[in-house]
Amino acid sequence: MEKIEPNIGRIRRDIERLSEFTSPAEPGYTRISFSKEDRQAREYVAGLMRDEARLSVRIDAVGNLIGRRGGERENPAILIGSHIDTVRGGGMFDGVAGVIAGIEVVRGFEEREIRTAHPLEVIVFLAEEPSPFGISTVGSRAMAGKLPGELLTSLKDAEGRTLGAAIHEMGGDPERIAEAKRSPHDALAYLELHIEQGPRLFSTGIPIGVVTGIVGISRGRIEVVGRNDHSGTTPMDVRRDALAAASEIVLALENTCVKLDGVVGTIGRIDVYPNSLNVIPGVVNLGMEVRSLSESASHRAISLFKGELEGIRDKRGIEINFETQVSSKPVMFDSKMVGRINRACDSLNIAHLEMSSGAGHDANHIAEVTSAGMLFVPSKNGRSHCPEEFSTFEHICLGTEVIARTITQIDTEEVT
Repeated sequence: MEKIEPNIGRIRRDIERLSEFTSPAEPGYTRISFSKEDRQAREYVAGLMRDEARLSVRIDAVGNLIGRRGGERENPAILIGSHIDTVRGGGMFDGVAGVIAGIEVVRGFEEREIRTAHPLEVIVFLAEEPSPFGISTVGSRAMAGKLPGELLTSLKDAEGRTLGAAIHEMGGDPERIAEAKRSPHDALAYLELHIEQGPRLFSTGIPIGVVTGIVGISRGRIEVVGRNDHSGTTPMDVRRDALAAASEIVLALENTCVKLDGVVGTIGRIDVYPNSLNVIPGVVNLGMEVRSLSESASHRAISLFKGELEGIRDKRGIEINFETQVSSKPVMFDSKMVGRINRACDSLNIAHLEMSSGAGHDANHIAEVTSAGMLFVPSKNGRSHCPEEFSTFEHICLGTEVIARTITQIDTEEVT
């Protein structure tokens, strides 16, 4: 198989250029979905697709930007994708590296006149990160047929704009949202390159992670109800301090998850009432989540945590209300696709290891449509979702070469 030898100069140019589409009023790299900066970045990527990769470009009904290269047959296509929107104060590589890798694969095929039996599509998914409408992975949800039509009118941002109106502004057609859904008839496989967003590859010096699955997420709300009292006149032994109890709850979740293999837990949101220096807090609301590749391990963690909450409630004489729900279930990637990516690394003599993803991705949803696979490249010091986020362009080039080699495997093996 011929190597495409990705052009590191082009990859660097494109990633650095996209980093310039950022809100001047926000810290770090901030390109929130549906924003002016998001639209400008999409226009730049569409130009790369048309002018350099020679792709035909369209926007589907939900607003996903899609560049297509024809094959010897019309369908199904091999999809390569990721996103270019960011969290507030984020980095310049999350999502972007995967989009530019996909474009570079096609540029390499064009330059070497490599033809494929199946069409190739490079996809920029709309709103992978949490959006102003309180929902993430908007584009990939719709592509999997999992974006209920009622959300288009019920979800609104701070200005009162509906999700449907925002999708229309991005070039989509919310009245035809069902047409964004894909199936095995038109989607043969899906591949995504992503930065790891964790420390494992960086700490081991291994350049490629072959992703075997994506963790499931259970999220919950904890309400701690104590009693407001004067902070100067109320003795310590009669206080019902909701914040002191909440502090124990934070540590209880940490201690519970530390004891379980393959489980992480976080309390990342705290609202205190009345939040005054001279008033003992009477009510605290906490937002929590538990993540694991094992549903049973997640259930075990939440069960043990509930026991800890009961102990804190009884000891402190306060009320604790706890509600949880499953945000997403674990996703295990097709073992055949994992094997293909491993073989691609072997054929290129690139060191690699199998690993799971602790973060969610568009691949969560596309894996329900077709055979999906992901690979990671190292994140410096494991940092992500921050301005310090960094992956070397050399590693991105290696990942791009692995994606290209995997595509040629799929294209050859799936011809019948």
